Amino acid sequence: MPRETLLDDIAEDIALWIDQTAEEVAAAFAPGRAPFAAQLTEQQKLDYYRERIFNPDGSPNSQGRNEEIARLGAEGFAHVYQAVVKAFPELKPPPPPAPEDMIGPPLMPGGSELP
Repeated sequence: MPRETLLDDIAEDIALWIDQTAEEVAAAFAPGRAPFAAQLTEQQKLDYYRERIFNPDGSPNSQGRNEEIARLGAEGFAHVYQAVVKAFPELKPPPPPAPEDMIGPPLMPGGSELP
């Protein structure tokens, strides 16, 4: 076995330092959130998204919705929307009227009645 030199010792120390540093960095990211992200409660998150998705009067906030769809994607937005509506049921849109509750005969495209 060859004799170790000072350079071998230094290389071994650097390799050990790199491994330890990599493990520390990985552990810092392990909690599953960005390292500088604010720690919010679920209620605070719901309140934030409620303001982004709905106006104070409960009507849809079109600009906020479009920005959140662009940021979260369609699936992410759907997940957030469902969580907000579940937490604040008063914001849930009313169901569409049943066909038998509709007034007048159905119309064809262009506004004329069906035959």
